[in-house]
Amino acid sequence: MATVLVTGVGGATGIGAVRSLHERTDHDCIGVDMDPTAAGLHLADAGDSVPPATDDAWAVAMQSLVAAHDVDAVVPTVDEELAALPSLYEALPSDVPVVAPSLDVIDVALDKYRTYHRLANAGHVVPETWLATERDTIDRSAFPLLVKPRRGRGSRGIERVDGPDELTDHLAATDRDPAELLVQEFIDGTEYTTSVVATRDDRLLSVVPKEAVRKEGSTVTGVTRRCGAVAESCRAIHETLRPKGPINVQQIVADGVAHTIEINPRFSSTSCLTAAAGVDEFDLLIRDALGASVAAPSSFEADLYIRRYDDHVFVPGEAFEGTE
Repeated sequence: MATVLVTGVGGATGIGAVRSLHERTDHDCIGVDMDPTAAGLHLADAGDSVPPATDDAWAVAMQSLVAAHDVDAVVPTVDEELAALPSLYEALPSDVPVVAPSLDVIDVALDKYRTYHRLANAGHVVPETWLATERDTIDRSAFPLLVKPRRGRGSRGIERVDGPDELTDHLAATDRDPAELLVQEFIDGTEYTTSVVATRDDRLLSVVPKEAVRKEGSTVTGVTRRCGAVAESCRAIHETLRPKGPINVQQIVADGVAHTIEINPRFSSTSCLTAAAGVDEFDLLIRDALGASVAAPSSFEADLYIRRYDDHVFVPGEAFEGTE
């Protein structure tokens, strides 16, 4: 049993991690979030708020909580925290691991344009992608296209444009720097979100494809699938990136081909579905980070659905007042 600090417990990934660890392991969970009213703070064994990861005080606050709760491992679930991990590594004791991919993979994956080039240059199938600054080079035949932030998460800020004039109007209406916007080939197909579970010594333990049946930012209805095209593509992506930690691969399958649209260098909101299907990536990679020997799961349960719904916690006044 270990004491695990899970971040971002106001969001789907953090809450899913806490619940999965409680249901399937003997680990104690410490939840943290920048929102002092986050529901996940009350679902964990203990919880506290921290500054946003963009604040210089974040790493120090995290180190204080690690010391106060005698934390054995840290599980980050928020993209902004991943970018700030170097400061956290400096603040934490060397024997407290952070369950995340290598810094170079994080650096590439958080930038969708760099991800596109890294994968394209390695021969993976990716949608054709331009920076918005290159819009004058895009042929009319390439439309429809998607405009999306170069850095971002949860399908935020993605818009479809059906022609050059619509693209021009869209770019004129946004206050975003064109160098921070991507224009990407629209692939019409079935979306998959896949857990690629890799240890610190870069053994690939499992690949679990999940169809994203319905999304509202994160996946609210999903189902594990045995999809050969996705599994083969994700194994090849692991060989290219060598992440040495959890990654989530987002793809669109069209005409039997998996097109990779982005990579999340962390556990995803559907990692709890991966765990429920028999590949407990939270527990596997926490134990791996702590030096335990972990074996690859033999398989996973296919056609297992997740359906998210509104829930609530009841909190005594003394634990809640003054946090709003």
